[in-house]
Amino acid sequence: MTVQDREISSFLAIKGIYIEETFRAFRDWDLDASLEENLKQIQTSNSIGAPSAGWLRNFLWVTHRRYRVVAQYLPLIQLARAGWHIDEWRPVLLWHSCSTDELLRLFICDWLFSKREEGVVAITAHSVREFLSGLIKERLGSATAWTESTLSRAASKLLRTAVEFRLLEGRKIKTFAAYRIPESSFLYCLHTLMERDKSTRRVVDSPDWRIFLMQSQDVEEELLRLHQYGKLRFERAGTFLELTLPCEHTEEFIRSRAG
Repeated sequence: MTVQDREISSFLAIKGIYIEETFRAFRDWDLDASLEENLKQIQTSNSIGAPSAGWLRNFLWVTHRRYRVVAQYLPLIQLARAGWHIDEWRPVLLWHSCSTDELLRLFICDWLFSKREEGVVAITAHSVREFLSGLIKERLGSATAWTESTLSRAASKLLRTAVEFRLLEGRKIKTFAAYRIPESSFLYCLHTLMERDKSTRRVVDSPDWRIFLMQSQDVEEELLRLHQYGKLRFERAGTFLELTLPCEHTEEFIRSRAG
């Protein structure tokens, strides 16, 4: 599947991600049961603390849509069950969500990242609407493929989602937050990238770091800091980079951070 073939979902944009509720759901997830069985248990027990039946129904719809391929999100379940704090778990949720939610990825990694690089200070709903209109025209052939109401609701929720993930801050006017990814979350992402790319240079230069609005220089600085504290080994000599992580595989890292 090419990038152009990936679905741009207004449904997911408008509904959002339900960070805290998903964390609670995954913390109690039964790995021996199916997705449907787990969702049925949540519906019966309301273990996530939904304020109303309608709210709970929306959460279950979104969860079924976002996490229907459970294997892709198994690390999120494992980390929640292992006792990670939600502030460490939150960036990992964003990391995985951007791999399957094309609109969220484009909004953060392409558009929001470029705005920060351009020195833009305030991010408005109007500017997000313009981004969405251009994207919809490019992908669907017409800027009117989504209604005005859909564009407005999607723009508003995308902004709110960026605030919930601590990338933006503010109420009426959204500005870039001084965000720093937690150490455990950063190490998790490093392990997944090294396992995939098997090259320190490709890991450092990976465009995936734009999920956290990070440049390659930001990644290098964090690696040097962790090297100084003995959390990993990172060496740089000219253009040569070498990285040795605490664990050989991501699964080993998850087991090492349990509790």
